[in-house]
Amino acid sequence: LLAFTDNEPGWEASAERPGVFYVPTDLTDSRAKKLLELIRESRDVVDVLIVSAHWGSNWGYRPPHEHVLFAHALMEAGADIIFGHSSHVFRGIEYYKDRPILYGAGDFVDDYAIDEVERNDQSFIYVIEMAGRIARGVRMYPTLIRGCHASLADGVYALSITQKMADLCGEFHTPTCWNSVRQSLEIAYSNIDANRAASSH
Repeated sequence: LLAFTDNEPGWEASAERPGVFYVPTDLTDSRAKKLLELIRESRDVVDVLIVSAHWGSNWGYRPPHEHVLFAHALMEAGADIIFGHSSHVFRGIEYYKDRPILYGAGDFVDDYAIDEVERNDQSFIYVIEMAGRIARGVRMYPTLIRGCHASLADGVYALSITQKMADLCGEFHTPTCWNSVRQSLEIAYSNIDANRAASSH
């Protein structure tokens, strides 16, 4: 697990003091180049390489364009999964180079007031199924925060949350389906292959 943040540059670690691994999402920055080099060096000595990205603003259902470009560069360097967080609402999932980018996982538990437009009380439990280094699927169990306590969402709440995520994933051409047995929204790698083949004809 390699973790960085593009927030709070004042907390950046240095040779003289501890702190965070601060990396601006600017591919020309020396710290971004250092992160990419760390990924390349780590790639061959681990089973799965997850990059934890605490990035961007607290709000907004869609990642900024520079995050998309940065995420693609992380994948090209060798990351297997990108776990994006910081936004208090979830964002769509993109498969790039056959690997998942979670641009924003949303809130699981917090004590913020609930925003009626950007519903920071809605999110998911994310389960990524691996076959070696390949993420064969992503399962998402919708959750709802009530009284600072996360619970599995059901009924109309589950429908609303999963439809929003399905729409956001669709913007990245990532197909999703609802599994009524597991009560989860799912991204299957086989569906991504089929979707890619269909769009190439």
